[in-house]
Amino acid sequence: MTEVTVAALAELVGGRLVGPGDGCIVGLADLRSARPDQIGFVRHPRYYEMAAATEAGALLALEEFSTKAALIVVKDVDVAYAKVATWFHPLPLATQHSIHPTASVHPEAVLEEPVMVGANASVGKCRLGAGTSVMAGASIGDGAVVGKDCLFHPNSSFGHDCVAGDRVILQMNAVVGSDGFGYAREGATWIKVPQLGNVVLKDDVEVGSNTAIDRGTLGTTTIGRGTKLDNIVHIAHNCTIGEDVVMAAGAMVAGSTTIGDRCVLAGQVGIAGHLKIPADCRFAGDTVVLKDIAEAGDYMGHPVMPKRKYLRLMRELRKLGGA
Repeated sequence: MTEVTVAALAELVGGRLVGPGDGCIVGLADLRSARPDQIGFVRHPRYYEMAAATEAGALLALEEFSTKAALIVVKDVDVAYAKVATWFHPLPLATQHSIHPTASVHPEAVLEEPVMVGANASVGKCRLGAGTSVMAGASIGDGAVVGKDCLFHPNSSFGHDCVAGDRVILQMNAVVGSDGFGYAREGATWIKVPQLGNVVLKDDVEVGSNTAIDRGTLGTTTIGRGTKLDNIVHIAHNCTIGEDVVMAAGAMVAGSTTIGDRCVLAGQVGIAGHLKIPADCRFAGDTVVLKDIAEAGDYMGHPVMPKRKYLRLMRELRKLGGA
């Protein structure tokens, strides 16, 4: 069991300690169930009453308030919580070199030790950086290049000739490098167009469960540094996604569309193909984008429009309906 003092946790998150710092903490817990050797967190004053009664040994909070627990006062509770949680539950990256006997590893694969390859995993003629873990049933294709400290969860798939930077994470059943949806019509039948490009995931990209990123038809589908994709997201062939973009579950982007840095797509947003979305756009859930967006801002609706315009329109529609 990992133990750390309250004072050490305060230093870890850059917080101000209020109360004793010598208590030992072994993990995190909800305010209602926490033990004296666990740390909780308080995001809002409405939880102060619950925090006053908690048995937790320490709390992360935005300000001082009355409680018997030691307080670690921080600027951002969510960021501090993430750092503490990661300290207690680090990613299962490779710390020593191990290849499971049931794994299939190409004899010419280049593995920069330490690398962990789990049960029934498949590693082709590729390159894996040090610290990378390929968990049970995951597969890495021929010609792939994977950076350091990457994590491929069970049954994820990283296709041939695809490239991942450092600290890339694929969640369970994520697919990177699937064929793009390319077909040519001949009469009443469809002829498959070979998809000859690849996918490049820059540093610190995370791909959610059952998310699919298609390889380019000839060129590259690119996902920028720090971008996070939720579950069941689809990025079609030849898209370019910028840095620090966030896409919630069910978001879909059609082929050859470019999305700028720091954009946010809420759940089930749909973006048509061959469009240009500038940096710092935010799209509310179920928004459908069928044309280029001219400037940064908040958007919603079907068809898409600036958020303020959409809300005004909804107010007028409710008046017409007598609501």
